[in-house]
Amino acid sequence: MKAKVFCTFCQLPQKVYKHQHVHPLEVIALAGVGAITTYLIWQDFHWTGVFLFSSLVLLSETIHQMRWRESVKCKGCGFDAILYKRNPESAAQEVKAFLEMRKQDPRYLLKPQPRITPIIKKVKDFKLKDTSL
Repeated sequence: MKAKVFCTFCQLPQKVYKHQHVHPLEVIALAGVGAITTYLIWQDFHWTGVFLFSSLVLLSETIHQMRWRESVKCKGCGFDAILYKRNPESAAQEVKAFLEMRKQDPRYLLKPQPRITPIIKKVKDFKLKDTSL
């Protein structure tokens, strides 16, 4: 399932996957797949079913993580909130590179332009010290 959200950087709407991890019902379904497969092949319980179940859960979890992680990145400006939490300078470089690529790519000509406003930090009463002697 996807949720409609707005990018925190450019305010363009985007869709992000809600779940980062495998749901417990999916794990139960994968256990059923492993059990049915081993029963169809060996007509009895076999340890290969446990290996099959484990590998299916691992593969499913990896796909869920990658799909969620890719959906978090904004398609309009390239802003990645996860990367921003870890390293803001690197995230800024990613956005700059994406926007430069966007200017050159004809696929983005008819898409809505990101509304990026500059961040202005206010400085409280900055006073210069008198340096004359």
